[in-house]
Amino acid sequence: MNTSSFEVEVKIPIQDVEEVERKIREVGGVKTNSETQIDTYFNHPCRNFESTDEALRIRKRERISVSNSSSAVPDTKVEVTFKGPKIDDTTKTRVEVSAAVNDAVSMSSILSYLGFREVATIVKERIFFTLGDMVVSIDSVKKVGTFLEVEQIVESEDMVPETKDMIFTFLDSIGLEREDSIRESYLELYLERTSSS
Repeated sequence: MNTSSFEVEVKIPIQDVEEVERKIREVGGVKTNSETQIDTYFNHPCRNFESTDEALRIRKRERISVSNSSSAVPDTKVEVTFKGPKIDDTTKTRVEVSAAVNDAVSMSSILSYLGFREVATIVKERIFFTLGDMVVSIDSVKKVGTFLEVEQIVESEDMVPETKDMIFTFLDSIGLEREDSIRESYLELYLERTSSS
């Protein structure tokens, strides 16, 4: 993703995973793969990302095909991602820039030497579906809950309103209410729930 790209994203808590998955397939969604994602978040040494609504994370992705092949082998990838502040009041749309790296431990050490502080590590199981240009996922997040996420990458901010409408139309088609969508990140939800426990 280049620096001018925007991730238009909507997230909704769900209860019945099988029912939601069935409805996704009914409207043409195709299951592609599943992953375990281990996300380690960092705070900047000179500004507070919680205040600026930014995020920096290292993600380790362990991908397993969901095809009928019995020889599926995990495929591990690591990436560093910066997320800018959210740009509207109804979705999690924001600038996002990612880069692949070879070693999560070394990247974490580099950030630590530069003064970045580790905030939390969040683990989730994610099942992916595709539907046109949208990526749909069902996320089971440890200590947080289960959610449906829908996202689409667009190249300019002018494309955001139309893309938001498409995502909300999809949610309507599978019986989920746009009013139930939440803007908090998994990090925000994790910190809120673990600090109160």
